[in-house]
Amino acid sequence: MNEKLNRRRNLLIDTLSIQTSSGKEQDMIAYITDFCKTNVPHATIKVHNNNIYVTKGKSKAYPCIVAHTDTVHDIHKYYKVFEDDGCLFAFNAETGKQVGVGGDDKVGIWIALEMLMSFDKIKCAFFHSEEMGCIGSSQADMKWFKDVGYCLQADRRGNADFVNSISGKLYSKAFKKAIKPILKEYGYKETSGAITDVGQLATNGIGVCVANMSCGYYEPHSDEEIVEFDDSNKCLDMVEMIVSELGCERYEFTFAKRVHSWGNYGSKWGDFKGASRDYWYGDYGTATKEVVYDEKTGEECCYYCGCADLMESQFVHHRFCPDCCSDISLGEDDKEIKDPSQTEMDFYDEQSWNKSFGITKDSVVYKERKLVDYKDISDNYDDSLEHRTIVNEYLKNK
Repeated sequence: MNEKLNRRRNLLIDTLSIQTSSGKEQDMIAYITDFCKTNVPHATIKVHNNNIYVTKGKSKAYPCIVAHTDTVHDIHKYYKVFEDDGCLFAFNAETGKQVGVGGDDKVGIWIALEMLMSFDKIKCAFFHSEEMGCIGSSQADMKWFKDVGYCLQADRRGNADFVNSISGKLYSKAFKKAIKPILKEYGYKETSGAITDVGQLATNGIGVCVANMSCGYYEPHSDEEIVEFDDSNKCLDMVEMIVSELGCERYEFTFAKRVHSWGNYGSKWGDFKGASRDYWYGDYGTATKEVVYDEKTGEECCYYCGCADLMESQFVHHRFCPDCCSDISLGEDDKEIKDPSQTEMDFYDEQSWNKSFGITKDSVVYKERKLVDYKDISDNYDDSLEHRTIVNEYLKNK
């Protein structure tokens, strides 16, 4: 491994080694601010309401990279990150078992720190409590974003997804045209995605193009989570090229969030009778297969969060994920079912409508959740990297 890659790898391991959990993010906030003071000494650093805002250089329009400082994992007294052939994972030395390494979103933090060192004019924001519902970004100082030209986030599993829609389009045709050859070069494809900070910033009215992307972590929100350095580094290289090509230009875009009224509907997570509920869902013209199947149970589950409590959706070839608050695609042709009181529907459309809202007595609105029973390989770890094989086999079905 050459000097540049070795330095990147070591910084990624250092970042993954900082433990953080929603509401217990003080160590990560301190790590980021200390790193910036040491390695980006001319940058301006502001910490406000547990969000970190870093500005480097002077520009009329800045490229901006964002990440979140929390993970879903517990804090362990004896926690250590290991590396084997580019695969990064963590163990609890006290129990001898594998634990989540927190690639979601420590990899995003690492990419932001690398970008701060690479570019003379750039902004980076680090938000707290994203895993609790984008709390930090919902409370973001939007005045700080007034001179941002576009905003990127690396907060998605895998190595090839570039998210162009979260409850509505995230960027313009001009931005799409500018990045298209770069995505092709790095093997990324546009797709819809679930809620994260850039989606919240769009909702806040940031007024410019934003996007999220895969950054090399796998099995997020589980003890089997790993990070593949090569995939993470590929994402970093792509982000660097996007910023190099787009520079300090401003790509304006007005986000229009889609809203759906639930009407008289109750569920395990609340009774919304007579109320309107905003929810996140993908762009149905470009959605890929987002409903996957667990290898052992055979149950449908969400590609993004692993939730197995998928519900009927008002959209044909979709399921509704209550954890993501999103309609996710089965990977077939999409078709929206209109309100039957306003639109003529055939027999099958009407049955789908009724079923999705629990009107028919035999409709199954909520399925019993069965947790994925992943094989624990931590007590018999060797060079075979069996856990990586499990992940790869799982991803082949995406």
